[in-house]
Amino acid sequence: MYRYLSGIMLLVLIFMSPLVYSDTLKVGVATNYPPVIFKHDGKIVGIEADLAQAVGKETGMDIKFEEIPWESLEKALNDGKIDVVMSGVSITQARQQRVDFTKPYMVIGQMVMIKADNIMTHSSKLSMYKAGRRFGVENNTTGQQYVNVTFHSAEIKSYPTIEEGVAALKAGEIDYFVHDAPTVWKYTVLPRTQDRELFGLYEYMTEEPLAWAVKKGNTQLRDKLNKALDKMQQQGLVQRITNKWLPLRIEVGK
Repeated sequence: MYRYLSGIMLLVLIFMSPLVYSDTLKVGVATNYPPVIFKHDGKIVGIEADLAQAVGKETGMDIKFEEIPWESLEKALNDGKIDVVMSGVSITQARQQRVDFTKPYMVIGQMVMIKADNIMTHSSKLSMYKAGRRFGVENNTTGQQYVNVTFHSAEIKSYPTIEEGVAALKAGEIDYFVHDAPTVWKYTVLPRTQDRELFGLYEYMTEEPLAWAVKKGNTQLRDKLNKALDKMQQQGLVQRITNKWLPLRIEVGK
């Protein structure tokens, strides 16, 4: 009888205490995109990392980061290894066919970076169309798509990582490196990471909203994330987090 009553009491406690349990949100990240998402002293940090933790507080979910190479993130999402991708993902029509996106939390665009020594000869848009110009891009990015379409007659070299593309630019192997604005800001204007050998052309070549990707059809999680994002934006938290990692504001395209 004692065992029977103990079992009943245990079940009652379990069902009466739902707040003790917290779901885990497995967040897929590729930590090669500072200041959006990267590793510092072995810890995952950046805009997306702070946003993920804020989502956890807002929803009551535990945040577990899963570090995955950029090119494998979508497969990991579709295979159920992660619940959401929070890694500086731009919304594109092609991606919308394969995953569902939350509302955007930020709008960026592609920018161009050159060697500082080449400001006089390479900084105008017209100069980019000259015969023999060489462009560098990171594999599987919207920057690669943009360059392939816009400068299809130029020599285009793709690199597995941002760092390899930047190294090629500094070595004179390419004339331009095209990537998202935060990358160009990181290397050319942010005090702690600025490289004076490089120069950014601060004009958006594209307009790209960043959002979080969930598995196609997972509307329940998408709506939950959107609700949290709405509240975070109303509180000004999204802007504060962005300002923390991008303290400089550059007016572009004007």
